[in-house]
Order: sequence, then structure tokens, then C-alpha cells
Amino acid sequence: MTFRLKKRVLATSAICALMTATAAQAAADAGAIEARLRALELEIAKLRKEARDAKAQAAAASNAASKATNVANAAHSKSDPHAPPPPPPVFVSFRNGIFVETEDKAYSFKVGGRMQFDGGGITEPLNGFSNQVGVRQVRLEVEGKAAKVWFYKLQYDFSGTPQVTGNNQVVSGIRDFFFGIQHPAMTLPWSTDPIFIMVGNQFEPFTMEFTASSRFRSFIERAMAVEGIGASRHIGLAAGAYGDNWSAKAGVFSTSPEDASLNPGQNTPSTWGVPKPAGWVSTGGAQYVELTGRATYAPIKDEHNLLHIGASGRYHSPNDATGLSDDRVLRIGNRLRSEATVLGQGLLGTPDLSCGSYTLGGFFGGIPTTSAAGHCVRDVTSYGVELAAAHGPFDMQAEYIATDYHRNMDKILQARASGVYAPGGASQHFGGYYVYGHYWLTGDERATAYTTSDKAGANFVEPKIKNPVSAGGFGAFSLVARYSAINLNSGPYSGTGLANMMAWATYVQPNPVNQAVIANSGVYGGRQENVTAGFDWYPDKGIHLQFNWTHVLHASAPLNDYQLGALAVYGGAPFPAGLLPGRQGFYMNGSHPDLFEARAQVYW
Repeated sequence: MTFRLKKRVLATSAICALMTATAAQAAADAGAIEARLRALELEIAKLRKEARDAKAQAAAASNAASKATNVANAAHSKSDPHAPPPPPPVFVSFRNGIFVETEDKAYSFKVGGRMQFDGGGITEPLNGFSNQVGVRQVRLEVEGKAAKVWFYKLQYDFSGTPQVTGNNQVVSGIRDFFFGIQHPAMTLPWSTDPIFIMVGNQFEPFTMEFTASSRFRSFIERAMAVEGIGASRHIGLAAGAYGDNWSAKAGVFSTSPEDASLNPGQNTPSTWGVPKPAGWVSTGGAQYVELTGRATYAPIKDEHNLLHIGASGRYHSPNDATGLSDDRVLRIGNRLRSEATVLGQGLLGTPDLSCGSYTLGGFFGGIPTTSAAGHCVRDVTSYGVELAAAHGPFDMQAEYIATDYHRNMDKILQARASGVYAPGGASQHFGGYYVYGHYWLTGDERATAYTTSDKAGANFVEPKIKNPVSAGGFGAFSLVARYSAINLNSGPYSGTGLANMMAWATYVQPNPVNQAVIANSGVYGGRQENVTAGFDWYPDKGIHLQFNWTHVLHASAPLNDYQLGALAVYGGAPFPAGLLPGRQGFYMNGSHPDLFEARAQVYW
């Protein structure tokens, strides 16, 4: 073998050896890469499993109660193949009370409530308290829906007394208490949701401010005209509908758990031994009936601007009711407390316009002088118009409310002939109004709180707080100012003129003719005008603090079943003042008291 050939053999051997070594190294590297890939895949699988486990744990934590129930039901189903399927999981929240809802939103259940604490003082107590503190509302409520179409609510107030007593006008007991249906088959082409039908104790659809929740009102108390003429809650049947910018509701109603007497018994004396003239009963045995409706429309409605208008009407047939049971209508204004209920200053109110359950005086010769149910009122019609507007941080609201009484003149004359105090004639008209402005110092806007879907009708709910205290802010501050007036006089005399005429007829010329002319010339429930200023603070959702200062601009003398000092006459001789019940004299004429009231409330 030549030298050149040897070199070629050696070179070839070296190349083969190098290739073999390279192949071996490549094989080794490939094995390492494959092992690393397997490790990465295992790590990714582990991370995925941990993520799934964390998600499952979170879901289990938020639905612990339902999970336990479903597990138990599943175990039961395995042991009993005929058992019904377990219920779906539910959502539970504690953010605003206790709220439970099924996954398909077919069933829900909420437990809520509120607490309100009021206090204040007055510069001239007149017939009220010089200062007072108390609990205004302590309510618990349960509401929800069932099978997607049924809804219900029960609300009970533990504060106050079972019945109206003197200066205490806070009545405990049932408030909202109803159930209803809202089925898709009752959907209107122009409505947002189906028509709803509800039965039970509910707000009659009358006026904007009376149907507004006390949790969200701009003032502690409703305006006098609203409180005096408004309908409040009654037991009845109602139907309603709403759209994005409109609402309508109407119904038929009767007695209310907030009435002074719920079940007047037939032929039962209203106070003491009431005589029974022919054809009359003492308190009646039938409840009153009312037809009420309200409609609203908002031609402007967006996040920052609102224009709302509305109208409401109410027809009232008293039947055999008297001012004993149907006191808010037949003794209109007697529950008014100068827009500061905690202080108990009641300056207004008419006598019983039905000519019944009215105590004329004390005892004269051992004979009680009281009247019986005279059926003097045939029917009552009330009506109101409302306006609300908002632009940025400013909003305003106003309402005018009036009521007309249609009476039976034959019954009135019969009552007078029987010695019953029966003022007025065939018709009486009373009315009032309010207007207020509201400015949010913190830039919050009330337009965002407007809703048309509330079962009580279109109104304002809790405003959206931009900077709550819990998030490091100061909450929502606002300033409010209101002017309100009500006139419950219907006759040729009122105020000081009435006081002078009654004093003349009673003490200067005390004869039955003069007294009868003055006493029956008209209905004098008094007249009052107030101006109120205050501020509201919503520090956080569910908390509302308020302060109001009310100045009485004008207060005329009423002549009602408490104000009997100038009417205490029987057979031409005045009764001794000590025998007369309640307030006496016309001392509030010319008085301009200032009332201060504060409220702290929490609701959930």
C-alpha cells in the first residue's frame, strides 16, 4: 500500500469517527430536549389543575349553603331513583341585607329593614313638645319573587303605638303587605316589562311625594298638603305598567291598617253614650271605598337631565264610616304636625265632616252631648299634578293637591236640628301645594336615581354616591329649601276674624241664633304656610343623615274637634272651659314658631 493510499484510509477513518461522535452527541441532545419538554408539559398540567381547583374552591365558598344542599340531594337521588331532581345552585349576597337568588333568577328572597331616629326642638311649643327625641321607624321586611312571575312583600313597623293617640301620630303595625303577578303574556308592545296585578296593603297611586320612600326623601317630613290630602297605604287591588320613561297604575281600595279605628261596629257608640236618631247609626258598619289612579311621563330622561310630569286622582265614598275610623278624610288635617312629627305640634284639622263621632262638649246636667253618624258626606274627589326636573347637581320638585267634598244638605240640616255641630254646606274645597329646590355640593346627580319600574309608581330612589366614605371620600352632601302651604278653611270667616266673631257670639251676645250662624257658616280647619331649609348627607350606601329647620310663616286658627273654646255652648249658656276636651282658644294666631328636626337612619 502506497503512502498516498494510507493517507486516504486514515482520513476516511477520521471522518467516520467524527460523524459517529457527532451523531451520538446529537442523539444525546435530542434526548435531553425531549425530557425537558416532558417536564414542561407536566408543569403546565399541574398549573392548569391548580387553576381549576382554585376556581372550584371559590365557587364552593360563594355557594356553600347551596352546595351542601345539592350534595345531600344528589346522595338522596342515588338512594332513591324516584326522587325529584335537586334544585339549581343559588347566589347569596350580604351587600344590602340578605339576598338569595337561584341561578336561573326564577326565585329570590331578600330580608331588609330600616331604623330611623328623630329629635328636635321648637321655639314656641304651643300645643306640642318643647323638645323631643324618639324612634320614628323600626321596620323589618321580606320581599322576593317565585316562579319568575309572582312577587310578594311583607313589611312591619315596630315603632309607635297601635292607634293614633293625641300628639303621637306614629302608628305601628303592617305597612307594605301584598303579592302579585307579572306574567309575560300580559306584555304591552310599548312597555318595558309585563303589566303587573297586585293585591294587599300598598300605597295608593296618588301624588309623587307620598309614594316616595322615607329613606330617600329630600326632607325629613312630607309637605303639609301631601300629608293632609294624600292617600297613604290601603288594602286593595291594583294594576300597573311602565316603560322607559312612563308609568301608570290604578286600583280599588278600602280600609287601611293605619286608620284610627279599623273595625267600627254597627250601632256602637263612637265615644260615650251616643243617642241614635231615626235612620242613623253611631259609627256605621261598612268601610269606605276608594278608586285611585296615577300616570307619569318623562319627556327628558338621561344620566344628567330629567323632566317628569304626572297627574293623579282619587274618588272616596265613605259609606257608613265616620271621622272615628275614616279620620284622614272625614277629619282632614288632624294628623298634621307642622312638618316636624316628633315635636307633635298640631295646628290644623277640620271637625268630622260626616256629622258623626264628634264630641261637642262635656256634661251639662249629666247628659253627654255627642253626635251620631249623620251621613253628611256623599263622596270626596281629590286630584293632584306633579313636576320634577334635574340638570346636573340641581333638581327641583313641586306638586299641587286639592280635594272637594260633596255633601247631603238634607242630612246637614237634620243634624243641626238635632243639636249636632254640622258646619258647612253642600260642598267644600281644600287644597295646598309645595315647591322645593335641591343642590348637591359634592356634584352628585339625582337624575341617576329616577326610576319608573317601582311598583308604587315613578319616583326617586337612592342616589349614586360618587365618593363614599368607605372609599376614602366624603359621601354626598346637598342643600334643600322648600315652601309649602295648605288651606283647610271653606267659609266666610277664618283666622282672627273667625276668632272675633266666635268670641262675640259666645260671650258678648250669647244667644243660640248668633252661635248657630257663626258655627255653621263654614268649615274652618285652619291655614298654614311654612318655609323649610336643611341639608342631606349620604355618607355611604344605606346611611342617610338629615337636618331641617322649619319656620311657620302663617298659622290661622282652626275650628275643629280639639279647638272648642269658643263653641262650648249648650242652650245659650257657655260650658265651663275645664269641661272641654283638648285644646282651647285661638292662641296660635300671630305665632311664628321655628322647628328644628334631625334624623339619622340606616337601611339595608
